[in-house]
Amino acid sequence: MSPFRKLLKDFCADRRGAILTEIALSLPLYMVLLMGTVEVGNYLLLHLKLQHTVVAVSDLATRDEEITEAVMADIFQVVPQIMSPYDTDAHAVTYVSAISQAEDVPATIYWQRSGGSLIHNSEIGNEGEAITVPAGLTLRDDETILATEIFYSYEPLIFSFLDSYTISKTSYFRPRIGALQEMQP
Repeated sequence: MSPFRKLLKDFCADRRGAILTEIALSLPLYMVLLMGTVEVGNYLLLHLKLQHTVVAVSDLATRDEEITEAVMADIFQVVPQIMSPYDTDAHAVTYVSAISQAEDVPATIYWQRSGGSLIHNSEIGNEGEAITVPAGLTLRDDETILATEIFYSYEPLIFSFLDSYTISKTSYFRPRIGALQEMQP
């Protein structure tokens, strides 16, 4: 047997290092799965935080018989604390809109306030506009519904090659007492 054939036969029969080859081939797949799990967990936590925030803002705004500009400003100051650890400075905007109707006037946004610096328009509409009330939501004359929207520009943590996109949540609350049709100065 030639020395070359003997060397080739010994090389093929040698099993040392086979596990290292398997690890080297499977490790990138495991790393992508781990990073994907972290990314999905972060995404789901953000959705949960957004839902909690929109409900908390609605709840705070509908507690009293009347609402003032100062109270609304205070309510918007709560958003970063609820959304922590997510940065809301440049990534979020919150809208609170009072929707009401009268006997001869269709559902209209009586007042609307926003807090946050993300550039995104309300999907419900703008102050003074007549709107269509969402299906399944009834609105009687001289009754108000407060619609709270939050928009967050999500940027992936690990998979930064993916584009950022805006996540939104909306909540509708009826005032506990009073109509909240006016914003007090």
